[in-house]
Amino acid sequence: MATTQHVQQPSLKSFIFNVTQLILVCGQAFLLLSAPVANARAPGVRRLPRSYTDPKIPFEPPSSPSFSSLPDIETASASSPARRFDYCAMAAVESNANNGIVPYKAAKGCYEMFDFDSKVRDQTVQSVRANLESFYVFYDIAKSPPHMENSDLQPVDLTASLISLGNTTFRDDYSFHAALATQIAQLQDPHTTYKSMCYQQFLFIQPLSTYGVYEDGRNQVKVATVLNSLDSRLTTSLVDCEVTHIDGQPAFDVVTKFAATKSYSKDRGVRLNKAFSYLAHDRTGSAYDRYALGTFAQRTKVPSNATIEYKIDCSAKQSKSTPEETPIQTTMVLAWSALDATMLPYDDAPSYRRQFCSQDSIQTVKKFVLDSADADDFGSVKTELHNGRKKSRELYRGPYASFHMLSDGITAVFRLGTESPNKQGNYKAGFYKNIDNGFAAMEAAGAKKLIIDLQNNSGGIICWGRYVLQTLFPNTVDSPYIYSLRASPLAQVLAKATFLYEQDVTSPYEGLVDPATGEEVTDDSWMNPGDKLHGREGKFSKKVTDRFCGAVDEIKGAADEALFQPDDILILTNGYCGSTCAVLALQLHERYGVRTVAVGGHHGQSMAFTSFPGGAVQANNTLWVQRVQKVFNSMPILTRTPLLESLLPQTLPANGQLAFTFRQVMSANDEDQVSEYMRIPSEFRMDYTSARFRMPSVLWEDVREEVWGMPGSSESTGDETEEEKPSAPKNMVEEEEEATGEDQGEGEVGEEEDDELERAAEEADREDLEWLQRFEPQSK
Repeated sequence: MATTQHVQQPSLKSFIFNVTQLILVCGQAFLLLSAPVANARAPGVRRLPRSYTDPKIPFEPPSSPSFSSLPDIETASASSPARRFDYCAMAAVESNANNGIVPYKAAKGCYEMFDFDSKVRDQTVQSVRANLESFYVFYDIAKSPPHMENSDLQPVDLTASLISLGNTTFRDDYSFHAALATQIAQLQDPHTTYKSMCYQQFLFIQPLSTYGVYEDGRNQVKVATVLNSLDSRLTTSLVDCEVTHIDGQPAFDVVTKFAATKSYSKDRGVRLNKAFSYLAHDRTGSAYDRYALGTFAQRTKVPSNATIEYKIDCSAKQSKSTPEETPIQTTMVLAWSALDATMLPYDDAPSYRRQFCSQDSIQTVKKFVLDSADADDFGSVKTELHNGRKKSRELYRGPYASFHMLSDGITAVFRLGTESPNKQGNYKAGFYKNIDNGFAAMEAAGAKKLIIDLQNNSGGIICWGRYVLQTLFPNTVDSPYIYSLRASPLAQVLAKATFLYEQDVTSPYEGLVDPATGEEVTDDSWMNPGDKLHGREGKFSKKVTDRFCGAVDEIKGAADEALFQPDDILILTNGYCGSTCAVLALQLHERYGVRTVAVGGHHGQSMAFTSFPGGAVQANNTLWVQRVQKVFNSMPILTRTPLLESLLPQTLPANGQLAFTFRQVMSANDEDQVSEYMRIPSEFRMDYTSARFRMPSVLWEDVREEVWGMPGSSESTGDETEEEKPSAPKNMVEEEEEATGEDQGEGEVGEEEDDELERAAEEADREDLEWLQRFEPQSK
């Protein structure tokens, strides 16, 4: 029988809390009235109509999702001067009172309080244009991208679109920065993003996340996790029930439409996978993995509506082990909650602006781990999903990768979660040790075949990927990764200056190696006069490669020293294997013929097994601009022409992050082909099912049987059974670590555009050589 659950009524405690907040609001209004008129409004903070001077606002704690009575943001007209209602002050009060949880309208209202400034727009657009026009290596191909199967990539003329944006007036400052981020996201290049850090303070999350499966001959959306700390009506009895409709529309269609607007892959199926929840490798040293919410349920861009309506059907889940309180059908309206991402102090709009929006703002991150409600009998659920099959045995686990043995006793799984250093603990030097110990454990266990699970790995340090490649194939060539750079007029001048004049900064054009000789380049002949690439408008440098992979040299060896042969290795991804992960997977496939399996996406459609290999990225706009300007200033004054000076990028006027692909990686099979715009579909395709989503062992066993035709051994011993896990995994709201202050030397880049806040868990390649050297000397 269908039931509809309504929002619960506020409790007496909630009512008392409301009254307290109303007194605070009235006190704030009194202080504003008593202040001199000249000081009544902070610069850059929007005023609201007089009708909102003393609003009757029923403040409620986050356990109740109703904030509909909060006033909407409005703009004061010139003929109707008004005092403002300070939503940032409200957000500060809520965050302090509720451990970082802020009502949707308070967070949205705080973002929308700041006036649009045409000067900020003009300076920001100028800086972005100057960087991308001279240094973005895909600037020309973005105008006329090649056709790729299962892709909806559209041409993007960056110059024309940025000029248009620079001539547009926006409702407020947030709207401008959001529009710029959306414009850059149309490139579908996750290495190339723009973010105003002023508007990354709040992470908007739903208390319910979903996953997608293909079962019973149709696409389905199911409940992955619930966060009853955000809405007490949610219980784990809803987990694995089907979500049939979202906001009145078929659920799968809604998530598909949402994923189509995202930029984290050029492949539709990969974008769909990323929108759903997934099991993420835990990097804190815990023995357990966690469910990440997915980008549909976790956003940094303000959602268009304050709530989402879910229609949930649990009829197919009914069984003897189903909890009695599980509803057959229910409709729930769930509010967005905003998490205070940094927990840094601010009291009102002016202090918020000083803390997060200025060029010298400091950004730190608090990692949120929200417990999901405990499952009543999660262990029995796992047994049912396995359908009687033996579970994998974990051989070794580190902060970056875990290693497992399947029930046949010969097939190992190398699950590589990231190649990016973890700041949440003392793991900076642990990557090589993690890999070495894991391979030693597989060898000791007698592994003969290997599945490399690269699902949801968005990359990291390029040398760490090289280390994995060299470990698998000790005879890998010295320079497996070949790059070229954009040879714009400014880039050519800077490259020439790098070798002619002395600089007190590391030039972005030094430290590169000629792959033909293995020697470091010593002049600008690799950049000047520039070469043409087939089908490309601009000029490009000759092919170059990296230095600074010292640890790789230590493990070079003969081909017969490899633990596994190419035919005995499989790559498993859900397509979201990006940056360093993508380059690694492409090398394994193109150079050694390792076969590939992709899971998820759209049923019946091919899917790429990698995304955004890119090359190398410049992510810290401030340091990048400083380096470029110092190299330019090393030139004699007479050579610094007005035309060249007009091409120089300037520092962003506010606290922002512009990242862009600086070097393009070329195909291992054809050095004239750019990997970023090569779509290589996987050789095998599989769909997610509930069992494959919940239990990695089931997916791994099915992959082994699909490719090698090897069923699990019936003679497996009991000690191969997977270790007991907690009654329910925790939900991980993925964190973000922004490079500011001393950390700006690290040059971080996010893998997503303005909507996603997932950068700390798995970051993209670093081009900054000084930063890279911090890790390489600690190699072993």
